[in-house]
Amino acid sequence: MTAASIGASKAAGYARYLESKTIEPERGDYYLSPTGEPTAELRPSTLAGQMVSAELARAAADGAVRPLRQVPTSARAPDGRAPWLEPYGGDPAWRSEMWGQVVALHGRYPRALSWLQEGWWGDEELTEIVCALAYRRAELDDAGSDSREEIAFHVQLRDISQVLREAGGGVTKAWKPGAPPLQWHAP
Repeated sequence: MTAASIGASKAAGYARYLESKTIEPERGDYYLSPTGEPTAELRPSTLAGQMVSAELARAAADGAVRPLRQVPTSARAPDGRAPWLEPYGGDPAWRSEMWGQVVALHGRYPRALSWLQEGWWGDEELTEIVCALAYRRAELDDAGSDSREEIAFHVQLRDISQVLREAGGGVTKAWKPGAPPLQWHAP
């Protein structure tokens, strides 16, 4: 039977009939794990998808591949912006937290960031780069599990250090970490 073969006058009755034959599970849609426990994980709908999923699970269990990691739920701020960018309209809590992360980053990598100049926060592009780098360092410290991510961070740190060095300014204008300046507090 196809949807086209059901006349408009009979469609409502047929829908009621189908709904009466559908049994809704008490606990929702569940599948059984390999150990027989209910799981809310959605299974692939095709046999090929199920075979690939099973093979990936086996390979991950054997250590042949890394299992997929969940994306952190805090990957975006409530307003949809990336967390290293200040929320629209300004946010004193974000500014305070981010300043602390930048100071910690500079304390951890003083040589690489020695060319960061006083007043860097007045340059929007540089502020986004420094805040993104500080955020990424904190993210790696909290949840990093892949050495390649750590290596990529250090390559980016070296690249940014080189850009700062080429921009010049000398050591007399170098930023000295400390309490945030008044300009940082004003959005």
